[in-house]
Amino acid sequence: MQIRDIAIRTTPFSTGTWLDESKVSTPMSWYPQYSERRSTWRGPGGDLVWIYITTDDPKVFGIGQTRGGAVTAALIEHHLRPLLLGAPALERTRTIEQLYRAALPYAAGGVLSMGLSALELALQDLAARALGVPLVTMLGGEPGPIPYYLTCPDTRAIPDLDTQLVEDALTVKIPMRFGPADGVAGYAQNLNDVAAVRDLLPDHTSVSVDCFMSWDIPYATAFAQDARSLGVLWIEEPLLSDDFAGYAELRARVHPIQIAGGEHIFGLNDALRFMDNRCVDVVQVDVTWCGGLATASTIGTIAAARGLRFAPHGAAMHPWAVHLLGAMGPARLAEVLVGLGHPAAVPKPSLEPGVGIEPFLIGFS
Repeated sequence: MQIRDIAIRTTPFSTGTWLDESKVSTPMSWYPQYSERRSTWRGPGGDLVWIYITTDDPKVFGIGQTRGGAVTAALIEHHLRPLLLGAPALERTRTIEQLYRAALPYAAGGVLSMGLSALELALQDLAARALGVPLVTMLGGEPGPIPYYLTCPDTRAIPDLDTQLVEDALTVKIPMRFGPADGVAGYAQNLNDVAAVRDLLPDHTSVSVDCFMSWDIPYATAFAQDARSLGVLWIEEPLLSDDFAGYAELRARVHPIQIAGGEHIFGLNDALRFMDNRCVDVVQVDVTWCGGLATASTIGTIAAARGLRFAPHGAAMHPWAVHLLGAMGPARLAEVLVGLGHPAAVPKPSLEPGVGIEPFLIGFS
């Protein structure tokens, strides 16, 4: 069975929503002209890229997804797609290695990792469909509910959430609106935001905060000290993703509050360095960015062996990640995003063949 064609489609992820148009602390918050809204600097990087691989067997196909919009789509369309045409459809490991080597001289890093992820996920889906089984079954797991936490970009949605959904969540994560560039007033408002959410939750449900690579060590250290009484479980992505030494230092400083991160870590080697340097307690690589399912599975297995929690970024929105978590051990956690049109529910793998997405649902015919 050979690959017949690869179709590519880009769609907006969160254009015009609260997530893009309200103030959230970001890596660009240091620059006043970009500090108020992500839409001022994000470009196509947030757009979804969908992949639809067909074979010479019309019943066997695969669907994958990543981000990076037109940038990632151009790499796939103009370089990787021609290399895939006519390739054996079930030799995914060898195929992905070939694509990696072909683009490495000029595209190493995030864009290449995103492009490979979309294609690898589609080939994983294709392989499970060829067997006629759910992806979780092919991976050696079983369908069923997965432990989760909630991410609430707009905290006004929390009171309207299903009570049991909140009760069973490990933690409720909120974005921090302010960072060091916003001074003392912004720092105080961050603490007030955490306190306000804390009052909305059951006593056993903690609060966590997402900093989107926009803080520094002194700021995060002070915040951890002041937020300890509010029951904060983890501080997520406080530093730039390649600051391994900084993460290790901060993790030691803020214990027992945990450090989470890794969604902007691309590829197995950097993920291993991230863990080798004792940067985090919660490993959050994105299955649709890090290189695909095989890479994420290896990272998750190593994380569990080291006593770390494996919580892929945006997992409940990514059916490939949900199927993977269904095949992993107890040190796993799915992220459930509240709002942005995504239904908040306990995540569990589909029982349909592959990942359970049909082409017409995402605009492919």
